[in-house]
Amino acid sequence: MQIINVMASSIDGKIALHDTESDAERRNYGFTNKDDQEFVRSMLETADAVVTGAKSLRASGGAWQVRNQRGKLPAWIVLTTSGIAPDLKFWDQRETERWLVSPRPLPGHDEGRTGVRNLVLDPSADPAVFVRDAMIQRGFSTVLLFGGGAVNRLFYRAGLVDELRLTICPIILATKAASSLVDPEITSPVNLRLDASHALGSLVFLKYAVLKN
Repeated sequence: MQIINVMASSIDGKIALHDTESDAERRNYGFTNKDDQEFVRSMLETADAVVTGAKSLRASGGAWQVRNQRGKLPAWIVLTTSGIAPDLKFWDQRETERWLVSPRPLPGHDEGRTGVRNLVLDPSADPAVFVRDAMIQRGFSTVLLFGGGAVNRLFYRAGLVDELRLTICPIILATKAASSLVDPEITSPVNLRLDASHALGSLVFLKYAVLKN
C-alpha cells in the first residue's frame, strides 16, 4: 500500500491561519485557488481511501466526492478523539464508505443508522500503524493523507508516508495560531527527495519521495 501526503502550505510552512479555519476562508484570502483544488481532485481520482483528522474534515464540511479511475468514491477515514459535529454533511454521504477512528467507542454512535463505521484503536498499538493495518485488510492500495498537522505527525513518526505532494502557495501567514504541516514532535528528521516540480501561475507543485532507512 502507498500512502501519499497531499497538502497545501504557505511559504512559511503553515496550512491554515488557525485550526478551525474552513476551506472557504482559505480561498477567500488567497491561500488556495482553483488550480490547487483541481490538483486535489486529480489526486482523488487515483485513490482508494483518504485519511484525515476531524478538524480537517470540518474545514471541508465533508468528504470530497470524486470518483476514482475505477468509478468508485474513495473511502474516508477520520481520526478523532471525541467524534464530529452532527450537522456535517459527512453523515449524509452514504455512497462514500466512512470510518471514524477513535481511542474509545463514540457515545451515541449508531452505525446501523448512519452507515459510518466506528473503529476503536487498540490502546497497545501505534495509532498510524493500527489504521494502516486496517486499510491493508480492507484491500486499499493507494491512500491519500490529508492531515492536518497532528494526523500527519502520527504517520511521519511511524515511517508510513511514502510520498509528499506539496503545493506551495504564494502567501506568508506568520501568526502564532497558524497550523503547521506537521505538528511537533517526531522522533527523528524525515528526509525527502524531490522527484518533480512545476509552477502554475504563482503556485508551485512539488513531488517528493520520502526516504526510508
